[in-house]
Amino acid sequence: MSSYFLALDLGTSQIKALAAKSEKSESGGWQIVLPALRKSKGIKQGVLIDVNELAEEVDSLIAEMEGMLKNITFHEAVVGVNDPNLETRVSKGVAVVSRPNQEIGEEDKERARKAAQAFALPSNRVLVQSAFKSYLIDGISKVKDPLGMKGLKIEVECLMFDAFAPVIKNIDRLSEMINIDLTPEIVLPFAGAEIALSPQDKDLGAVALDLGAGTTGYCVYENNEILDLKIFPLGGNNVTNDIAVGLKTYVDVAEKIKINEGAALGKKIAKGDFFDINHYWEEADSETKVSKKFVAEIMEARLLEIFDLVSERLKQIDRFGKLPGGIVLYGGGAKIPFITELAKEKFKLPVRIAKPEIEWYKENPDPSLIPVLGLLQQKYQRTKTESESFTFKGGPLGKIFNTFKNIFSV
Repeated sequence: MSSYFLALDLGTSQIKALAAKSEKSESGGWQIVLPALRKSKGIKQGVLIDVNELAEEVDSLIAEMEGMLKNITFHEAVVGVNDPNLETRVSKGVAVVSRPNQEIGEEDKERARKAAQAFALPSNRVLVQSAFKSYLIDGISKVKDPLGMKGLKIEVECLMFDAFAPVIKNIDRLSEMINIDLTPEIVLPFAGAEIALSPQDKDLGAVALDLGAGTTGYCVYENNEILDLKIFPLGGNNVTNDIAVGLKTYVDVAEKIKINEGAALGKKIAKGDFFDINHYWEEADSETKVSKKFVAEIMEARLLEIFDLVSERLKQIDRFGKLPGGIVLYGGGAKIPFITELAKEKFKLPVRIAKPEIEWYKENPDPSLIPVLGLLQQKYQRTKTESESFTFKGGPLGKIFNTFKNIFSV
């Protein structure tokens, strides 16, 4: 028996959706059954600003997916929060071990986590997600999971991600308008980094950079712990705008030129390499030639500005040039020619494009889909954890309960 779930990346340029099904079997697992893309409306720099405009597009997209899947109706979907005003805060929680034999149980971990989440936020801020880093047993032994170990008290350290309250309220309004329960409880750069970085990257120390249209997401890991996360309010659209100004053309024309003629590094383009702007803009003077090197230099300047913001943040946490795992790029901007070479020059670290070890992605290798793929994985993991927490391990009552649970989870 299978259950279906849906993930939505409400991006500045595109709405990306993935539908998947999870198998109710001993092998478990999930597989993507349908991807869908739609031009985005009502989103600016990752934030919903026109609910009515976006609702029409999202409603149409989901209806189209349900029609293709047949007999499947989505009542909920997970969406990623990508607010440039997102704040990252460190919080700690402590719990006394409750068992007489001092063995740490799941209930002790849960009390420590809840204590860490009891964080006083300003009235206009909403907690979106907590990323748990590690546990300390009696203030000495640092472990990833203390379950079954012995001690008097456990302390958990985590990163708290909170957003501007109206951002979440607009997602709630969208949910009401399309009559689908949208759950904005996952930060998009975190979901993408979880997919983009390998276990070795997270252990050695690496930066995951999501080069989106309206924003650039940044997430740092080291020693298998998340260290920092930030969303910068610059992205591919800023590059497009610069090209439009430089060539004195329209933004939609500049976007096509960026995709088809652009590059991230001016010195990689020959001086004599030109293209005819008439192919993209009928209003242009006849046989108007434009230097590809000139376009690349425009793009390089804006991309370096984005990388400067990342560099400054890394310096603030004392990690600039100190992460052996290097820089892992994904998002639509990762498809720009010579983007890895530019990043190598800037960060003085190894740079590569993310290649998640997921079979579906190997057949559909588009780095702009990594964020929504990460949302899908986060949703599946949470659903699986919730399901397991309501499963009785044995006895006649457990068998009866689990039978009914499986029947009604289709």
